[in-house]
Amino acid sequence: MNASPNLDAALTVAWAKSALDTAVGAALARVGLSLDDLRRLRIIGAHPQGLTREDLAEAMGETRSQTIRSSGPLVKLGWLSRAESGEFSLTDSGRHLIDQAEGISEKAAAHWFTANSIDPDTLTRIR
Repeated sequence: MNASPNLDAALTVAWAKSALDTAVGAALARVGLSLDDLRRLRIIGAHPQGLTREDLAEAMGETRSQTIRSSGPLVKLGWLSRAESGEFSLTDSGRHLIDQAEGISEKAAAHWFTANSIDPDTLTRIR
C-alpha cells in the first residue's frame, strides 16, 4: 500500500492531536476540563467584548451547532456567560480556571512533547 506524503502527514497530525488530547486531558480532568474546553475558554478570554458563536466556531474549527453544544456545559458551570444577543464571554471564575488549567496543562504538554521527541516550537510556527 502506497500512502501519499500528504495522507501520511494528515494521519500523523491526527495521531498527535488524539495522543495530546489524551495526555493533557487526563491532567486537566482534575479541574473538570478537556483540552478543547481550555482552548475554547482561552479563545473567548482573548475577546473581552465577547465572541459570537459564528466567530467562536470559526476559531475552534467546528460548526455553529457544535459550538453551542460544546459551550453549553461551560455556561452551566459558570465559566462562560452568554448574552441575550448570543455573544459568549468569560466569567471571573472562568478566568481563574484558565490560570489554574494553564499551569496543569503546561506540565502535561511539556512531558508529552519530550516523551515523543517533538519540538513544540516547530509546531507553533506552522500556524
